[in-house]
Amino acid sequence: MLHYFPFDERYTLTMGTFPLKETDCLVEVDEHYTTEIAEKRRLLAEDYYYYYQTLPETYLAQWEVLEKVLQNLATSYPVYFELVIEGEQWHWYNRLLNEKHSFRFKDNSSLPLEPLDWVGRQVQEDLLLLANDETITLNAGQLCFPNDWDLGEKFGKSFLDIHTHIPKVLGPMMMTAQKLMERLLPHRPVWRLNWNFKIHNALDMSSKYFVASRKELAALGPTLTSETIGERLYLRVERQTLTRLPQSGYILFGIHTYQNTLANEAKDPDRARRMYQVLESAPREVIQYKAIPFFEEALMKYLKRNETL
Repeated sequence: MLHYFPFDERYTLTMGTFPLKETDCLVEVDEHYTTEIAEKRRLLAEDYYYYYQTLPETYLAQWEVLEKVLQNLATSYPVYFELVIEGEQWHWYNRLLNEKHSFRFKDNSSLPLEPLDWVGRQVQEDLLLLANDETITLNAGQLCFPNDWDLGEKFGKSFLDIHTHIPKVLGPMMMTAQKLMERLLPHRPVWRLNWNFKIHNALDMSSKYFVASRKELAALGPTLTSETIGERLYLRVERQTLTRLPQSGYILFGIHTYQNTLANEAKDPDRARRMYQVLESAPREVIQYKAIPFFEEALMKYLKRNETL
């Protein structure tokens, strides 16, 4: 079962944020690390500017991200990663990938890639940079594993403009999120969970696949039954972190995607019960936004049956 389970007793129209403690990992490493890093690098090699975009004024923030991520990895997973700092010369050892890199800190020419792009290839998270301006604008990002969006359609837009497509019932929550980011302090990062159900477990679910995937969902969803849906449906959970960078003032938005079959999650009767109750109490707009009606009847029957096992 997934380490993170985003369902409580009922659906709530709140962000559900928690403080990220000093002992918590900013970026996380799990058993899928090498597979997901390889997938990231493959996508970037195939369509670089689709998955990575930045503005020149983000270089300071990019180096701040690199510093935070490498230090966090070396501290949280010392068996896998080591960071040796000798003045301005940094040495990075990634034992999971069998890689060693040396560079001069804040010297762009000493890295083979931009700092955000380079460090993004060391972690499973997608990494995005939001400007410290009145509208909180998306000015940089490496986004390989999005859920029905992409950098091109959101790049250069304000936080609220990015979310204009969401249901109106979630509007107040977005305003709360805006205020939270405006007031976010460097020493007080936060994290939250987001969730959805999908009929396949591809990590890259960017906009270019939307039409094909929606067509597949429309064809397959109604054929699922309470007997077949458990193994065919996936719970997709995003662990999202928000960190204010102290020098540039930018906000680092990190997204780590975790997935598991519905069957593996619902084998715990309490988890099945909570999924059922959240779905039952969620506004209809939210259910439709998440494309759940395509398989809703089978899903609810399955969860209702499993909560009593």
